[in-house]
Amino acid sequence: MQPIIFEDYNFNRAETQFPLINPKSSRQEISDTAWAYASDVLCNDPMSLQDAFIGEYLGNLGVMEDYHRKVLLAVVEKNYEEVGKLVEDAMSDFVKIAVNYIEEHITQMEMRYE
Repeated sequence: MQPIIFEDYNFNRAETQFPLINPKSSRQEISDTAWAYASDVLCNDPMSLQDAFIGEYLGNLGVMEDYHRKVLLAVVEKNYEEVGKLVEDAMSDFVKIAVNYIEEHITQMEMRYE
C-alpha cells in the first residue's frame, strides 16, 4: 500500500492517520506531524525511501535530472557534504508533500465543521 499522501484525499483515512491535527493546529504542529509521518514511512517502506533518495518526489523530470547531475558531480568531486545536502533537500520534498496533505485535511475539517 502506498503512503496516504500519494493517494486521493480521504477524510476518514486522514482523521485516522493524523488524529492530533485540527483546524487550530499551528504551523509548527503541522510541520512536526509531517516530519514524524515522513520519518515513519521512510523507516518502514524501503521503496519510498529509495524513491526519496533518487529524487522521485522533487516534482518534474527536469528537476529530477538536474538533481541527479548535481549528485553525480558532487560524488565525482568527492564532495560528500554537498551530496548530503542534496539528499537532505530531496528528502524534505517528501515532507512538503505530507505538509500539503495535512493542510488539505485542515481545510476539509474547516468546511465540515463550520
